[in-house]
Amino acid sequence: MSIVTLPPNLPVKRQDFGLQTFDLSFSSGDTGSTQVAVLAPPRRTCALVSEERIPSMSEAAQWRALAHALRGQVNVLAICDLLQPVPRGTARGTWTAMAALAGASSLSIQMGAAQAGKTLLQGDWIGVNQGSVQRQLLHVQADAVADAAGLIVVQIEPVLRVAVAAGSAVVWDRPTCLMRRTDTKSNWSSESRAQGGFSFDLMESWE
Repeated sequence: MSIVTLPPNLPVKRQDFGLQTFDLSFSSGDTGSTQVAVLAPPRRTCALVSEERIPSMSEAAQWRALAHALRGQVNVLAICDLLQPVPRGTARGTWTAMAALAGASSLSIQMGAAQAGKTLLQGDWIGVNQGSVQRQLLHVQADAVADAAGLIVVQIEPVLRVAVAAGSAVVWDRPTCLMRRTDTKSNWSSESRAQGGFSFDLMESWE
């Protein structure tokens, strides 16, 4: 397995993000009460769609190269939010995590005293364990402000799948998760000297 990086200037017409949960529900026939069991961590889903007719053949070639690089479902693609690659909040710089256990729904981040008063806003993305196949893309659930020492505590979803080590990097610039294709077929169309119709349906995958 290899990790494929999304070309930064790939002309994407549409990106559809989602979440696939693995819940088992049961309803009592006597009382009508319902119970839900979570069978596995949720996985992010994503569809990447090109224009029907890409005006530049060099841009169409990037899509073809990406289709070949994925090798069906063998390789994984590092995916970020293309519309919001960096936080709307004001915090920047180099961030490190405080230790957090798997299952944690909050993360304490040391941003440095220079970031005192800076923010992360609801809907921002951060990434942890980004140097490994266990990387995770986290959604900030509520606005948060760094204290005078530059420490900020953010509420996150999904909860941490694996532990985060103290001092490990927290990525705010194009944080990614790793996704595999959900099908094995690639096709595109050529018409009137233009190509297009590329699409990839993906789901988060980890080893």
